[in-house]
Amino acid sequence: MEKINKVAIFGIGTSGKSAIKLANKLKVDIYVVNKGERDSWYYKEMLEPLIEACSCYSEEEFAEHFHKMDQIVISPGIPVTHPALKKAVEKGVSIISEIEFAYQQVSDVPVIAITGTNGKTTTTTMIAEALKLAGKNVFCGGNIGVAYCEMALSNEKYDYAIIEVSSFQLETIKTFHPKIGLILNIFPNHSERYDSVHDYAVAKFNLLKNMTAVDHLILGEENEFLSEIKDHPAKRELFSKGNLPQSFKAKFSFSEAKVKGEHNEANFYAAYLTLKILGIHDLDNLFQKFISEFGGVAHRLEYVLKFHELEVYNDAKSTNTLATTTAIKAFKDDSRDLHLILGGKLRNEADKVLPDLLPYKDQITTIFTIGDVTDRLYEELKNDFKVVKGSDLKSVFEMVKKNQLKGNLVFSPAFPSFDQFKNYVNRGELFKQWARESLIN
Repeated sequence: MEKINKVAIFGIGTSGKSAIKLANKLKVDIYVVNKGERDSWYYKEMLEPLIEACSCYSEEEFAEHFHKMDQIVISPGIPVTHPALKKAVEKGVSIISEIEFAYQQVSDVPVIAITGTNGKTTTTTMIAEALKLAGKNVFCGGNIGVAYCEMALSNEKYDYAIIEVSSFQLETIKTFHPKIGLILNIFPNHSERYDSVHDYAVAKFNLLKNMTAVDHLILGEENEFLSEIKDHPAKRELFSKGNLPQSFKAKFSFSEAKVKGEHNEANFYAAYLTLKILGIHDLDNLFQKFISEFGGVAHRLEYVLKFHELEVYNDAKSTNTLATTTAIKAFKDDSRDLHLILGGKLRNEADKVLPDLLPYKDQITTIFTIGDVTDRLYEELKNDFKVVKGSDLKSVFEMVKKNQLKGNLVFSPAFPSFDQFKNYVNRGELFKQWARESLIN
């Protein structure tokens, strides 16, 4: 690989901060670039120890210097088409994601990479936890909230790297090579970045870029573009949510599982296939134990508390209506009232939620709207649902308590978090905190 001397880290979110640490370890010249002047950067105080030896610039002032770099590491939210990168693209400077930056340092550890529109965080966690139960030492990170670069910074010896990858991160991989790649499903998403769902799928298919005939693909059939990768040489396993093999369903009991719904059974199946490919010893006994013990993933239909006759769930990772309808389906056998909290930051003016929610009209009792889309959602849904403007979560909890709601209250926003929160984790943690403070105290 060509010697890298000058690296620009563009964007200082979770992945950017870890990329700065790894670049420091590699002893290269580091240029940290972010929106706005340095004094206005978010987490500025936390960043000081990292960037004291770096040159720091706003994206506007560094636009004339990106093309002088040997490598540019971009945060997921920054596309290669960003105006500041124009000269660098024209010159052919290597522009990569943090995923690629990390992999170039730890390519000796076998990678299991998971992507898809929905279920990837749960499936990533399932695979990691099941392998830990089997006695393996694994790193679990990527888009799941722990940057892959943290593995490159660690002195631990890992058996496997379990990496969740987004379409944004996959756009700029060069050498990243999973031994097992999972594409769980493809549904319309990220209309702010892609002109069509096909463009989105093509970005996801970059996962296969470096995979070969000795590697394995696990593919969910909720993907209308699978025919486009039918000639890829990797070995493949297909699965369909709601139509899993009877041999699998007969082999395991899900009655004691803490996570419910056919979507979670499909996630379990994808995890099972992964461990089977890896040749895990005594897999069937181990996996039944795992099904019974797995407690789920934070912010993914996470049980929070019971307030009198109301049970509260946190599904803050939901950023699209498919994730929200998946949450609704998990309560299909529950006859109690279902109250939803929806809303967040608008992605695209053309985005609508009504077509996806209408099939569940008889199941949904109340919809509370919050965030930037509060009024927009109210107008869209008011003729078909009982809709209450909540504006923000604290206001919703006040109404919930005042009206002594019964049944299930599910926060499954269906929109990104960046209107009122730092990210979906911050959104979910505050939801749980405010629920406890408002309802219990």
